[in-house]
Amino acid sequence: MASLKVTEQMLVLDLGEIRRLETQDGPRLARFIAVVRDVGATCTRLSRNGNDPLRDGKPIPRVTGPGLIRSGIPPSEALVYSLSADPWEFDRIGQTLILPGLRIYLDGPPEFVETPLYAWVSR
Repeated sequence: MASLKVTEQMLVLDLGEIRRLETQDGPRLARFIAVVRDVGATCTRLSRNGNDPLRDGKPIPRVTGPGLIRSGIPPSEALVYSLSADPWEFDRIGQTLILPGLRIYLDGPPEFVETPLYAWVSR
């Protein structure tokens, strides 16, 4: 069972355990899906499987690492999305969490993907 926490800067979906997720960038393992407000400042994380040993994908907001840690979320267990939208601008239809430009499908793959950013829980 998933739980949701929303603050002024971040929305965090806790899946309860590490799960395999299918995303727009390929498969990932994560327990948490965090959506952070893009504040303009960026940093990078160490690579796990990328080609560049100093970067792991797109830069993420500087608030992400410390913000996750302060919230009790290990950054290594988090899939992080950075959006310019307010984290409170979300809706839920069934088992789908809807944010501007992002859909999170908790009950598996959808018939078609509606947004450029997405994640679904693999069965």
